[in-house]
Amino acid sequence: MIELVSLVFGATNLNRFVLFPNFMFGAQRAIIADNFPFYNNLSIIDKRCFEHRVLKFIEAHNFIGRDGIKITKKMELLIASTAVMLTFGMRRYLFSQFDNIVIYPENYVSKVTNRRHQGETNPRLGTIVFSWDNFMDGIEIEENNLNLGLHELTHAMHFSFLKESSFTSVVFLDHFTALLDRMKDKKLQRKIVKSGYLRQYGFKNQFEFLSVVVEHFFETPHEFNQKLPEVYKMVKQMMNLDTLKMSSRRSA
Repeated sequence: MIELVSLVFGATNLNRFVLFPNFMFGAQRAIIADNFPFYNNLSIIDKRCFEHRVLKFIEAHNFIGRDGIKITKKMELLIASTAVMLTFGMRRYLFSQFDNIVIYPENYVSKVTNRRHQGETNPRLGTIVFSWDNFMDGIEIEENNLNLGLHELTHAMHFSFLKESSFTSVVFLDHFTALLDRMKDKKLQRKIVKSGYLRQYGFKNQFEFLSVVVEHFFETPHEFNQKLPEVYKMVKQMMNLDTLKMSSRRSA
């Protein structure tokens, strides 16, 4: 099968290969292309896979507006594209433990904590929540390592993998455990603190550490690799994706 795919389509990553991808309209592609440099850097085959996964993600989730906000196709596309970008190196790209995506127009009072939030991920309710203004800031303001979409969707991916027994979840969690074990090294801890690169919120617990590291991995891979090359390498293996290499090709 591998030889047949390579012969017909050229070299491709079978984790992302789709024989008969769902069709995406040009207007939908334009929205993705206007907002995701990651997508623009993909090969034609990988772009079709990306589009297929975006449509499947939208199909698999209920999008619910709160406080008067109306859900648009653009909202669905941007959230789904963020999720697909996050999991693009993996076979498993749908979040098995989450059915609902709730969108508020701005910061809201959480029904769980009774405090104001920009977003949250609730595995018990199978719900991911975003404030739309903060979500869009994460897309429009590049390279500040603050991306609400990536942050909350990483939580959703992590919680889903903890409940699954899929090949993707096992490999991901093994790599994440190895990263956490490596982080126990005092010398590496001092290097991370001295670099000032990872924001302090990432040291709250292992869940926030993962989401913060992933934000940095996608937003500033060159700086990440320069300041913390060992950590970058382990995250690259965990995500099965090299954002530094992709970014280098984009800027060439």
